[in-house]
Amino acid sequence: MRCERGVFTTDFLFSILCLSMIILFLASTASYRMDYANDERLLTGLRVLMDRIAGDINLVLAGGPGHEITVKLPSNIEGSRYQLWVNSSGVYGMVDGRYGKSPIYPCILVDSNGNSRTIMLRPGKTYKIKNLIEGKKAIIMIIEVK
Repeated sequence: MRCERGVFTTDFLFSILCLSMIILFLASTASYRMDYANDERLLTGLRVLMDRIAGDINLVLAGGPGHEITVKLPSNIEGSRYQLWVNSSGVYGMVDGRYGKSPIYPCILVDSNGNSRTIMLRPGKTYKIKNLIEGKKAIIMIIEVK
């Protein structure tokens, strides 16, 4: 009779070992999926911000001379630092080493000094996007509001 109890105990321990291995595998898979979802939330937040800025630039461009919009940038996205820059082809952004782009209608884009170049937008700052006429060309000027 003792021999049967020993076999039962060994089978029971083996079953517990197999069950714990399955639980650990499922827990690691769930952890990976949650991390992936968090990364996607960051990228989605960046994409929404870039699309909003690109939409505002397009709206100012379509509005004609004199049209302007003020844009306030958040200080972070889901607690993470980000970078944004704008040039004549689109709004670009980076968060946690991953990049994104939102295209805009091709236009001449200038900074507050009238220089046509890539414009860096800093988190937490407010910017004014203006449609101006220079000669016969419409230009979009982005100015930091102080």
